[in-house]
Amino acid sequence: MRFNDVSANIARTPSYFASILIGALLVSFSSLLAVWPEDAQAHKGHGGSMVTIMKKKVALKAMLPAGAKIAKRKQKVSKEAAGWAEKQYGVDLDNSIVTYYLARDRESGQYIGAAIIQKSSYRHGDVLIAVGIDAEQRITKAAITALSDKYIPEFDGTVGTGFIDKYEGMTLKQLADEVVKLESADKPSRLFASRLHEAAVLLAAFLHSAK
Repeated sequence: MRFNDVSANIARTPSYFASILIGALLVSFSSLLAVWPEDAQAHKGHGGSMVTIMKKKVALKAMLPAGAKIAKRKQKVSKEAAGWAEKQYGVDLDNSIVTYYLARDRESGQYIGAAIIQKSSYRHGDVLIAVGIDAEQRITKAAITALSDKYIPEFDGTVGTGFIDKYEGMTLKQLADEVVKLESADKPSRLFASRLHEAAVLLAAFLHSAK
C-alpha cells in the first residue's frame, strides 16, 4: 500500500475527526473564558462612578430615633426570624450577612428602631438605598444615598434622590401595596419600592429576633 493510501485511510477514521472536533471546541471554549469576565466588567462600568448624594451619618441620624443607643450589627437573619418574616409579610429573605443598625432606648433597654443601607444593581451601575423603621414597623425615612453618575437624571426625573418623603410613615403592609401599585411604573420607581420593601422586612425580622 502506498503512503497516500495510508493517509487517506487515517483521515477517514472516526478517531481522526473526533480529535479535530475536540481540539476546535477546546480552543473556542478557552477564548470564551478569556473574553467573558473582561466584557462583563466593561459593561458594569458603563454606569459611571458612584456619586454620594447623602453621607451615611446624615441618613442614619434621620432614620434612627434621637437620643437612642445605637449598635452596629453584622450578621445573617436567624431561621426563626426569617420564618416569621415570610409568615407575616410573604417575603423570602436572603440568608447573606448584612450590616445594619439597632436603636435601643437608654432607659427601658427596649429596641425602638433599626436602619440599613444596601447596594442594589441598576442597569450597568449601582444604587445605595437606605431605610429605617420604628418599633411599630413603620418607615421612619427612606432615601437614595448614592447612585452611579449616568443614572442620576433618570432617578431625579422619576422616584427622586436623597430622602424620598412619600414613604415616610408607611406600614410594611402599605409598602407592599405600593410595590404592587408600581408594577407598571418606570424602572427606577419599581426598583426602589421593591428593594425598600425587602430591606424594611429584613429590619423587622432583626427587631423581632432582638426582643
